[in-house]
Amino acid sequence: MRNLDIATLRSLQAVAEHGAVTRAAESLNMTQSAMSMQIKRLEEVFDRPLLEKQGRGVVLTDFARLLLTESRKLVALNDGIIARFTGVRPECRLRVGLTTDWPMLHFTQAVREFREANPHVEVVLSDGYSTDLRKQFERDEQDVILTTELDCGDEGIQLYEFDLNWIGAAGGKAWQRRPLRLTNSLNCVFLQAGIAALEAAGIAWEHAAGASSCERNLMLTAADQGVNIFLRKIPREGLERIDHGGALPPLPPSCLNMYLTRGPVSALASEFGRYLRRAVQDEKMEQAAA
Repeated sequence: MRNLDIATLRSLQAVAEHGAVTRAAESLNMTQSAMSMQIKRLEEVFDRPLLEKQGRGVVLTDFARLLLTESRKLVALNDGIIARFTGVRPECRLRVGLTTDWPMLHFTQAVREFREANPHVEVVLSDGYSTDLRKQFERDEQDVILTTELDCGDEGIQLYEFDLNWIGAAGGKAWQRRPLRLTNSLNCVFLQAGIAALEAAGIAWEHAAGASSCERNLMLTAADQGVNIFLRKIPREGLERIDHGGALPPLPPSCLNMYLTRGPVSALASEFGRYLRRAVQDEKMEQAAA
């Protein structure tokens, strides 16, 4: 029984992340020839090709992708043992900002899986309004951000397009009152969409007094002090989608977007982005089944 070399598995991971042997070698402080030799050694172990040329770069073969999934576990276990018994701390940080609008369950699982595969990386999590996250990203204060916006910025990657909904208290009457009181935060992009739709329909509106944080705003809504514009998934008990029968105007679709840094940790950001994509897919499947 032969033994796998952790270094060769790291090389495979690096090529998968960078899509080119040269850039992968640079990320591990190796020469291109040394990286190529590592991949060749791994191919000899399994007697299977691992890389295919695609354009100016390379991609993993189907077999290599299967191997990559399993090899991440072995590399993570190796690094975990080293960290536990030597006290070695994470080598770098990945700053991640998540929108407060989107359900967090699958995202927290994505963070956990990423950390298990990359124990040398410390993930610094924060949440906030999408407008604030975009500003932080532009100031290079975040490496990865996930935002909900009415469209997608030039540097963003649209992960999902979803419908907005009028949300009110269960059995509430606030949606029938005029002017219509809105409980979204002034910083919320959904509020902008709602205001535009109401003004186009000639419906008077006002902003609810006391609206501030997302959680407080949902409390105001559940207390029938106004209506909220939110995702299809109801965020808490006591709320429901308003069956207004056309009394309220339709709302435009919105986007869940991801922005990845091009800075020094761009490779890690891209890898973390793959975990986020999978989390979004899981959330979409749950919503479709609901």
